[in-house]
Amino acid sequence: MFNPLLKVRSYFLAYTGIWCLIAVIHVLILILFQGFSIGLAITESVISNLLLALIGLGLWFPVFFSKLEKESLVNFILKHLFACLLSVGLWVLIHFAILNALFASNMEYKEFLVSSLPWRAGIGALFYGTIILVYYLIINYQNFREKLTREAELKALIRESELNSLKSQINPHFLFNSLNSISSLTMISPEKAQDMIIKLSEFLRYSLSNKEEKLTSLRDEIANLTRYLDIEKVRFGKRLNVINNNNDACFDHKLPGLILQPLMENAIKYGVHESIGQTDIELSCTCTERNLRVTIRNHFDPEFHYKKGAGIGIQNIRSRLKIMYGRDDLLSVVRSGAVFEVTILFPQI
Repeated sequence: MFNPLLKVRSYFLAYTGIWCLIAVIHVLILILFQGFSIGLAITESVISNLLLALIGLGLWFPVFFSKLEKESLVNFILKHLFACLLSVGLWVLIHFAILNALFASNMEYKEFLVSSLPWRAGIGALFYGTIILVYYLIINYQNFREKLTREAELKALIRESELNSLKSQINPHFLFNSLNSISSLTMISPEKAQDMIIKLSEFLRYSLSNKEEKLTSLRDEIANLTRYLDIEKVRFGKRLNVINNNNDACFDHKLPGLILQPLMENAIKYGVHESIGQTDIELSCTCTERNLRVTIRNHFDPEFHYKKGAGIGIQNIRSRLKIMYGRDDLLSVVRSGAVFEVTILFPQI
């Protein structure tokens, strides 16, 4: 309900500046075309335009309480006609009374004042229409900005919901596998089961701290990946061998949290799980100022017939990258012979 011309400093300065310009033009017209003295011209201009500017501030109320979308066009027009007659009549009456009293002895000016009442009323009506139009433009602009803000907030909520949904598919999937392994180890190797539980709790603690989608450093993500691999090494022992080819200069680069673990889980599932001997999984990170590139490469047996899974891993990450960066070309998958390679490009924005 507060007048935006008084609430927003830039609006108020613009409003004041425009009325100062109008007042100067008013003075020049009275001097050049009517031949009045500078003092008389300035006095009339200040009184007339100051009153009209103050009335213009009050016109916010008929605008605020007369909304076209909530009433008929006829009522809308009638309300503004009434407000125009009232405000213009009030302005003409007050400034006429003040000027007539100030220049009571100047008969030439008094005659001019009386004869100019019709065009003064017309100018007042013109200013009324202009000010009203400006108010409606401000209202529409503010409504447009509020709409954009609401849409942005809604998109953010949808985006967060989608990301949380995708991430919720990762942790339970990994947790299910880990608990199955712990269940088996409790009978044959209680010490390994205890070690696995401790490492699992550390991994889950990190996962919970990254509940909201946010960017984290490569250093933290690799540290979390190491926790995950420690858990998997309890299951697979020497069969799992991870080769790290990481550039230390990349450790401060950013990427979404918990995004590498499902890729490593995929590599273990198809590279280590079905193998008898040692399987190498290579993790490589390279970077520039603008991009971070992470590659996970693993060997697999091309003759082994793998069961088709739910496709959560790769598709999940592809969806998260699309939501985070608005691009669908950041993840590439290459299968060449007995080597499976996944590469992700993380823009540094």
